[in-house]
Formats: sequence, C-alpha cells, structure tokens
Amino acid sequence: MIDRTCLFFPLLVGLLSATTALNSHAAQTASVSLPISMQVTNPQCQINKGLGLPETVQLPLITTSGALLGDNNVEVPLVIDCVSDITKFEVTLAGGSNSKLTTSNNMVDITLSWKQGGGAVEFGTPVELSKAPFLVSQKQFDGTLLARVSPHTGTIPAGNYTASLPVTFTYY
Repeated sequence: MIDRTCLFFPLLVGLLSATTALNSHAAQTASVSLPISMQVTNPQCQINKGLGLPETVQLPLITTSGALLGDNNVEVPLVIDCVSDITKFEVTLAGGSNSKLTTSNNMVDITLSWKQGGGAVEFGTPVELSKAPFLVSQKQFDGTLLARVSPHTGTIPAGNYTASLPVTFTYY
C-alpha cells in the first residue's frame, strides 16, 4: 500500500514553488508627475472698427430676365481688430452649400467668396482668419467676403427678396 503522506509532501512542495515563482514576477510600479501649464486670456476684439457686421448688404438690381443692373461684386466687410495678440481666430458661416447662400427667391442665389485669396466659402467649416491670407497682423484679421448675385435660368419673379448669413466667431 502507498503511504499517502509521501504523496502529499511532493504535491505541497510543488504548489509552494509555483507560488514563489509567481511572486518573483510581480508587477513593478513607478510614479511620475506630468507638469501642466496653461495661460488664461481675455481676448477683446471688435468687428469693423466697433460697428459690427453690416445691418444690410445691398446687392445690385436684377431684372426678371436675370440681367444685372450694377456691379456684381459687393464687398461684405469683416475686419477684426483685437486689443492683444490672438492665438487663433476662426469664423464659421452657415446658411448655404457649394458657396451659394439661398435666398427667399428660389430663382436667385448669392455666391460668396473670400476677398483675401479669392477662395470659395465652405459653409459649416471653420476658417482660421489668424493665418494667411487673412492675417494682417497678430491683432488684425481681414475676412471680408465678396457677394455675387447668381440668377438661375428662367424668369425671375419680381419683388424684394432676402437672405440671412449666420456667422459664428471663435477666438482665443
């Protein structure tokens, strides 16, 4: 007959040696502090020398046949002056698509482009005015727009029509 105590002792030694081996591979820890710094600013800017955005932008007259009766490049001033240097200044325009602003007349759109650089306006996409070609200085940005009447083909109903351009400024 086999002595059971003789079997128990090797089993116990095997278990203890496995536990000891696991303890020698325990996780190591290290602590470190990550320095974080920040600057809090109070940017103060004004649009168009404190006048703000124009109340109304008057576009040229257009006939019911789509003929323009005046200059079709109308400037919409958007010059920003800040008291101190600005890290970043963005403007986001809404209200249209494919560079065209919709109007209350479905036969006429307004095409918008940037005066500086001549690029087309992308609605809903922030444009950083604190970079070229809009950057005048670290304290001044020129985001002036050019508006052009874009008549559709066909007879345009006579009347007064309007459009709205939502503008969001983000700066810090």
